[in-house]
Amino acid sequence: KDSTELIPKVSLVYYSFRIMVILGGYFILFFIITLIWKKKEKFADSRWLQYVCLWSIPLAYIAGQAGWIVAEVGRQPWAIQDILPTQASISKLDASSVQLTFFIFLLLFAILLIAEIRILVKAIKKGPEQIMIND
Repeated sequence: KDSTELIPKVSLVYYSFRIMVILGGYFILFFIITLIWKKKEKFADSRWLQYVCLWSIPLAYIAGQAGWIVAEVGRQPWAIQDILPTQASISKLDASSVQLTFFIFLLLFAILLIAEIRILVKAIKKGPEQIMIND
């Protein structure tokens, strides 16, 4: 391949990294504020903080996806930096082998999901046990 084809697209990684770092800083600040409110025992009374908690849930997923983009797109065009380019790291497995493996894992995880749901339903039907909290 031509050396100009090996130059990665920087803008996607650049902005994904910024999103990841900004959200990481937000979560650190958010944790500190929540901890202070909890220590002052104002958390239960502050509805705005509870709404911020609720609306911050998707931000964690966005930060994770941005980090994934930085990790995966940022290493392109290399699978192993300066040693193995991605076009040379493609598997020689045929599609049917990959499909078979996928469906075996799908079946395995479906069985585990059913088992977990049954265990949770049994635990919920038992009800909560009395728990002593030492403050």
